[in-house]
Amino acid sequence: MFGAHGEFQICSQPPTMYLKLFGSFNNEGINLLTNGVVNELSMHPKGAVKFVVVNLEEFELITVDSMDSLEAYFASVKERGYERVDYLYANIIAKNMFEKVWNSSDVEVNFYKDSENYLQQHPDDEYIKNYW
Repeated sequence: MFGAHGEFQICSQPPTMYLKLFGSFNNEGINLLTNGVVNELSMHPKGAVKFVVVNLEEFELITVDSMDSLEAYFASVKERGYERVDYLYANIIAKNMFEKVWNSSDVEVNFYKDSENYLQQHPDDEYIKNYW
């Protein structure tokens, strides 16, 4: 058995959840991330979180063994009623991976070069202004 790789920080301020990913995620890391998101969402009424902002600045992608877990995670995410997911600092590989994962969903998916680009579209997002 391997230890979990990949770290994350979660903050939810409905209707938005903020997620910051660090490092490279293996299968166990994806499972911890999934549990962390579920625990965070359980603190709010169902459907309270409509938007997710993901900071990928320190994200180093995922290991091969975690792809099935990632796909299962996103299948469950699609059913939670998210309307929009915004990725910040996504490199071309991460962008391609997340575009494929969201391909068959009704969720609006956006990619921003950095937090400044994001704030041009969402100037009232105080969390991003203060913490990212």
